Amino acid sequence: MLVGKGSLTFRQYDLGGKRTRFEPEYICERLSTFAFAGLASGEEGIAQGWVAPAHLFDGDFDKHRLFHGPYVTFALRIDTRKVPASLINAHAALEIQAALDAEGLERLSNRRKREIKEEIRLRLSEETPPTQKAYGVFWNLEKRKVYLQNTSKTVNEAFRALFERSFETEISPQIPGLQAAGYARTAGLLEKLREVRPLELRAAPQGSSAPEMVGA
Repeated sequence: MLVGKGSLTFRQYDLGGKRTRFEPEYICERLSTFAFAGLASGEEGIAQGWVAPAHLFDGDFDKHRLFHGPYVTFALRIDTRKVPASLINAHAALEIQAALDAEGLERLSNRRKREIKEEIRLRLSEETPPTQKAYGVFWNLEKRKVYLQNTSKTVNEAFRALFERSFETEISPQIPGLQAAGYARTAGLLEKLREVRPLELRAAPQGSSAPEMVGA
């Protein structure tokens, strides 16, 4: 399973937009529309899309598999293929030298060098499998909250853009400060929160074993 497996570290989002209900059929149809399609053979770059929660190649977006009580679960898959420039340059150096020796030349034109490098890049791209990763998604339809099982800025930016495009809605990340403000507002503690200051720890005064706390 991709969802709920491994370290359960999440980034939480609140669902916005004007749509108030998301029917199971609509969600499954949109997941299929924006399902992961992959990189073409030899193509460098990044490809992303949705997969069902069982494994990287799971494209069965059946509502009986995805829906669990108020939650719908699926995953964001991101594939990346990039041939290191150092590897291309090393192969190119060998082929350029072989061409010089075979043709009895002292140097090759810049155009010829670029052509050799491009041929090598294409060949190595076809031989290089992409890096394949998937990140679980939990969507609580009742509470209008979405959780992504990853905290990387790059992954979350890709997730947010794809989610909003897929479901024609908006989501906003709930960072710790915003969550604290929301709780304080509900509990009537906003004034107390405004008085909070960072806690600074300093080295213990000479003769003391306890560190000095400033701003407590």
